[in-house]
Amino acid sequence: MKKERVLPPVLCVCGLMLFLSLPQDRPVGLIKILKDEGPVWTVLQRLQVDVRQELETCFLALAGGEEQLGLLWAGADFTVIERNARSKEFFLVPLDAPEALGSLRDRGRAEAVEPGTAVFWTEDGSSAGALPPDLPRKPLPVRTVLPYLGTPVIVPGTSSVPFSWDPLIGQISGRASESGLRSLVQSLQDFQTRYASTPNCEAAGDFIHDTFSSLGLDEVRFEPFTFSGGYKSRNVIAEKTGKVYPRDILIICGHYDSTSPAATRQTLAPGADDNASGTAAVIEAARALSPFPLDFTVRFIAFSAEEWGLYGSRDYADKARATGESILGVINLDMIAYADALPEELEVIVNAPSEWLAERLAAAATLYADLEARKRIDASIVYSDHAPFWDRGYHALLAIEDHPLQNPYYHKTTDTIDKLHFGFFLASARASLALLAELAQPVREGHPRTPAGLTAKPIVYRSLFQTAKSARLSWSAQGDAVGYNIYRTSLSHVDYLKLNPTLITATTYTDGLLRTDLPYFYAVTAVGFSGLESNRSKEASVAPESPALTVPAQWPGSIQILRVR
Repeated sequence: MKKERVLPPVLCVCGLMLFLSLPQDRPVGLIKILKDEGPVWTVLQRLQVDVRQELETCFLALAGGEEQLGLLWAGADFTVIERNARSKEFFLVPLDAPEALGSLRDRGRAEAVEPGTAVFWTEDGSSAGALPPDLPRKPLPVRTVLPYLGTPVIVPGTSSVPFSWDPLIGQISGRASESGLRSLVQSLQDFQTRYASTPNCEAAGDFIHDTFSSLGLDEVRFEPFTFSGGYKSRNVIAEKTGKVYPRDILIICGHYDSTSPAATRQTLAPGADDNASGTAAVIEAARALSPFPLDFTVRFIAFSAEEWGLYGSRDYADKARATGESILGVINLDMIAYADALPEELEVIVNAPSEWLAERLAAAATLYADLEARKRIDASIVYSDHAPFWDRGYHALLAIEDHPLQNPYYHKTTDTIDKLHFGFFLASARASLALLAELAQPVREGHPRTPAGLTAKPIVYRSLFQTAKSARLSWSAQGDAVGYNIYRTSLSHVDYLKLNPTLITATTYTDGLLRTDLPYFYAVTAVGFSGLESNRSKEASVAPESPALTVPAQWPGSIQILRVR
């Protein structure tokens, strides 16, 4: 690896002139760009660098000589990992032991990009095939992730209003049962192996499809995809359509494929914890929610080929972004049933923009499952099906029993149902179901209909000495409402503050004296003739004002919001 250093301006100019005189067929390199320089986000946007992966401390990008000179000129701190990256497949892999990097270099080329993470590739042939079969891996995205990056916005600490017990959410989460989870895990284990590319895995997909179909959901379908040189498999997707916001989607998911050592994975990979447990919780969530009308659409997804490199979820997330799907949040369940010590905590892993999901799951776990969920913000934990959604700018969490994993049966033929702790398993399933129900918002009998059509338009006044900002809100009128309440927060979906002391009878509202450097998120509720209040509307947002900030069209997914308490 060669460390590039910032050159004096004269040398940069000379270098640029020499570079422009070279032939046009120039190599494109894989580079690592450190995050610790404050303006790096703005530099990436201005130069339109082909960023392929965000990690906790750095970005990985493809860049030719011209882009590298631009980064040097801008003062970015970067390292060239591979000078000619064309036609090569790169994988992120974990470094979980001191000797791991050397072992990888015996199989191909590998470089550590930050503590605990390496990038692996081969000069020819299959990079995936050269990796140890039981090693988690994530291929670098095939398209840039630059549109979903943005300068971090620091949100000052606020006094969170504690979430309170909701009887309807408690009723729904209580419908998840130990017997249902046990039966589903046993049924999936009985396929002997669910290693993607085997007939057994396809048969397991048929079982999941048939089980979804028996629940009376609005749609159940397969979505086939091709992976790793021509293998085929299918994601299984079931949908319950929202009554107020049918085009706005919440996803709960888990992968149904399994693996074990190379000698046995084609015939025996029971995968009870990894990941019959997550798949069973997804199916149980579908059963529990099926009788309840919801404001938002929910998709229940069982992904395949996760063990090969997240191929099923990557195919889905890429297509979702390409077609402009509005995915509000993703709850990914992967290994939620093994307890190495009691009381077991549920690890909830998010990147910075998805922090609100972790906060909401932690609150739901406490309220509805008597379970402690521990939030961890780490963009480098990318070895499960939440990561392709991060790559495409969607908010997602990973719920997992431990990180690093403590299950001694992981990826072995001994990962069987008798090793699971069903008390912890049930609590994990109920916590995730409670969060899903809260976000999807069950329609409440006797309450006004949830408001629709909320928009938030920023109004900025600039003078020679100061800048003032306000937000103009508007929404659709409802015949069953006598008035409305307005809620605001600077961290999506949490810490809502009610703005109006008395009911608003109009369908517009102006929120003034706002800070120009913060984002603001708004929701509106309707209050009926009996005094009952509706569910909250879909959020509308106002981005922070900054001359150095580029806000892509995918806001708010493009802004990294960091809260300091």
